[in-house]
Amino acid sequence: MKKKNIFAVSSMLALAVMGGGMLSSCTGDFEDLNTNKTQVDPDILPFSAQCAEPMNYCYPPHQNMFQFWTNLTIDLYGGYFQTPHGNFTNCDMGENRGHSGGMYENYYLHIFNNTRRNIASLDKQNLDGLAGTMRIVQAVGTMQATDAYGPLAYSSIINAESESSYRFDSQQKLYEYMLDDLDKAIAGLQKMDNVEKTSLATYDTWGGGDPEMWIQIANTMKLRIALRLSKRESEMAADGYDLKAIATAAAANTLAVSGKDIVVKDQSNELKRMFEWLDCGMNANLVTLMVGMNDPRLPLYMTKNDADITNEKGVTTAKGSVYCGIRYASGMAQKGSDGWYGHKMSQWVGAYNVPLPIFKAAESYFLLAEAKLRWGIGSESVKALYEKGIRLSIKNELAYKGSFAGIENISEADIDAYINGTTGQADYVDPGNSANNCKAVNHLGVKWDDAASKEDQLARIQTQKYIALFPLSNEGWAEQRRTGYPKFFVALVNKSNGAVNTEEGVRRVIYSSNAYDTNAEGIKGGLELLDKENTSKNGISGDKGGTHVWWDNANKGNF
Repeated sequence: MKKKNIFAVSSMLALAVMGGGMLSSCTGDFEDLNTNKTQVDPDILPFSAQCAEPMNYCYPPHQNMFQFWTNLTIDLYGGYFQTPHGNFTNCDMGENRGHSGGMYENYYLHIFNNTRRNIASLDKQNLDGLAGTMRIVQAVGTMQATDAYGPLAYSSIINAESESSYRFDSQQKLYEYMLDDLDKAIAGLQKMDNVEKTSLATYDTWGGGDPEMWIQIANTMKLRIALRLSKRESEMAADGYDLKAIATAAAANTLAVSGKDIVVKDQSNELKRMFEWLDCGMNANLVTLMVGMNDPRLPLYMTKNDADITNEKGVTTAKGSVYCGIRYASGMAQKGSDGWYGHKMSQWVGAYNVPLPIFKAAESYFLLAEAKLRWGIGSESVKALYEKGIRLSIKNELAYKGSFAGIENISEADIDAYINGTTGQADYVDPGNSANNCKAVNHLGVKWDDAASKEDQLARIQTQKYIALFPLSNEGWAEQRRTGYPKFFVALVNKSNGAVNTEEGVRRVIYSSNAYDTNAEGIKGGLELLDKENTSKNGISGDKGGTHVWWDNANKGNF
C-alpha cells in the first residue's frame, strides 16, 4: 500500500462524471478548511456530477480512499475482514490516528461538502424531489460517519456559524437531523413532476431514476435508525421522536417491497485491490459462522485457502481445502517476514467490476423482524420475516456475485436446508498457528424457534442480518455493537495501551489527524459531547476506541 494525500488524489478522481448544469454557488467557508484549493471549483461542474459524487462515495471507488475509509478500521472491528500481517496497528487494537481518518475525510470532502450545497441550491429552486435525493444521501453518509466517530460538525456548517471553526453536534442531535431530513425527502419525492424526474435520471446510480426506489431507501433508513436507537427510546421521546411510531410508518414501504439491492455499477470495486496488495484477508468471525451453519453463500463470499499452509507442528493444510479466516488481534507477523502466512488464507470473491453495494434489500426484512419482535409492528410473524430475509439475501447475492464465483444456481432445497439448519458456529482452527485456535462463541443454529427467549430470537435475527450485510462493515459493526450479536472472538493481542477493553472490543474510531489540524476548537467541544454521551463501564473516556457512542448504551440491555 502506498499512502497518498487522500484529499488531493480523491478530489481529482472523484469528479469524472457527466451531466448538465443546474446548481448555484454555496455559502460559508467550509470549503476553505476541507477542499484542496488547486482543484476545480465544484460549482462549475455539471449538475449531475455534483449529485453523483456524494452518492458514489458512500462506497468509495478510489483505492487509497477506500483503504482509509473502512479497510484499516471498520472492516477489522466489524469482523468481516482482517489485515493478514502486523504492519497496521489497528489490526491488534492499536490506535493509529493516521489510519483512522478515512471515514472522516471521505464524509466531509466527498459527501457532506456536496450534499449540503446541493440541498441549499435545489431548495431555492423549489426542486424538492431532487433535494430529497441529496437529503437521503446526506443521511446515509452522516450515519456512516457518526456511527464510526460519535459527535460531528454538522449544523454549524450548514448554518455557516463561523469562519474559522465548526461546532460539533451530539450524536442524538445528528440522528434527529437525519430523521427530519428523511421526512422532508419523502415529502419531496412524493410530488416529483416529470421535469424533476428527467433531471433525476441524469445522475441516479442508486434508484435508476425511480422516485419510488428513493422513498423505499428513505423508509429503510428510518426503520434502521429507529432500531439503532432502541436503547435510547426514552431520550428520543423526550425530544418528540416516538421510535415505535417512526418504525411503524416506515415499515409499510421499505426495500422489502421491491426486493432490490441498491448497487452502483460501472465503478471500480477497490476491495479487489486490498487483496491484491496483500493488505486484506477474511475474518475468522464471519468465516466460522458461515462454515458452521453450512451457509450456501460461502463460495459467493470467499474462496478456500489460496495456498498450502503449514503450522508450527509441521501439519500442512493443502491449497483449496478449507475456508479459513484470520482471528482479529492475533498478532500476525509483519508483511514479508518469516512466519507470514495470513495472505494464504481465504480470499474475497470478486473483481474490479463487482457492483458497489449501498443497501441490501434483505436487511429490510431483518429490520422488520426485529420491529415485530420489539414493538409488535405489522401483521407478518417474526419467523416469516426472518426466513424471507434469508431467502432474499441468498437469491440477491447469487444474482450479484454468482458470475464472479462461477455459481449459476442455489436450489430451493439447499436454501430450505440452510433455513432449517440446527448447527451453530464452527470452532476456530488457524491452519498456520494452533495457538490462535478457540472454541465457538455462537451456538444457535439458523432454524427459527418460536419458543426461544426474545434474546435468543434477536440473536438469530442479528446473526443472519450480519451475514446478509456483508461486505457493508459500517452497518454490520454498528449492529453488532448495539446488540452484542453475533458474538466475536476475544482479541489475543491488545496494543491500545488501555484505550480499548480487550473483552469488549473496539467501540468507535478515533478522530482524524485532519480533524484536529483543521478544526481544533470544534474537536474540543466534540470530545466534551462524546464524554457526556459515553457509558463505558471500564473507565475509558475521551478520544479512544473504547469510548461508547451515544446509542451504544452500556446501561441498558436489548429488552
